[in-house]
Amino acid sequence: MISIVIIEYHSLDDINKCIVNIKQRCTRMEYEIIVSSNSCYPKEKQNEIVRALPDIRWCFNEKNGGFGYGMNQGLMIAKGEYMIVMNPDVRIMGGISILVDFLKSHKKVGAISPQIIGHDGQIQDSCRKFLTPWRFFVRQLYRKFKGEELVMNENFDYSKIQTVDWVPGAFIMMKREVFEYVGGFDDNYFLYFEDVDLCTRIWKAGYQVVYHPKLQIEYEGSRSARKSKKYAKIFMQSQLRYWKKNGY
Repeated sequence: MISIVIIEYHSLDDINKCIVNIKQRCTRMEYEIIVSSNSCYPKEKQNEIVRALPDIRWCFNEKNGGFGYGMNQGLMIAKGEYMIVMNPDVRIMGGISILVDFLKSHKKVGAISPQIIGHDGQIQDSCRKFLTPWRFFVRQLYRKFKGEELVMNENFDYSKIQTVDWVPGAFIMMKREVFEYVGGFDDNYFLYFEDVDLCTRIWKAGYQVVYHPKLQIEYEGSRSARKSKKYAKIFMQSQLRYWKKNGY
């Protein structure tokens, strides 16, 4: 069985659309959908939500502890042998069985992620190298002088299945045994870098992280750290925490 855990923070409209999309794409497999809500809704609102979507497992968290915290709460009650973490504004473009089959046949792969395309159909930065201070500096110069929002690796073949350093938390499929072995997300990151940290620990545990472009998802991402001083500060705090924990 596959457990699909979706994070929710005042995004019930996106949740509804996401659930419809999942049901359309998972017609021939056993799965469960868990929504982990960081919205801290009052009890009356929680009951209303459950009545509206009774076939979904809801996890109403006591606080907004951030992305990693919310995901861990949902993953802890998951029953599946394979687990997916995803954002509510992700739309799956094909059958996810292709990723399950790959994990089944590749014992050393601990996590896998699809190709991400934007609303315009263009490939997004679906995977990246670990961000060292030097790479961060070069990336900022690239954005400043080229004026481009996305920093794509021009030498990377986005049509090829391959191992990569890390994949974004917008959509990651993991084997349960790997998730449990590495201890899930580090919920000391409120936002940003919890996915990088997770992939780092998966690699350190002797497993691989794979980018698989044969499945596509549509996801734009808000890139709020580039538009808001508040989120830029959180991004930098998480980045420094990652470097302090895992090395520069």
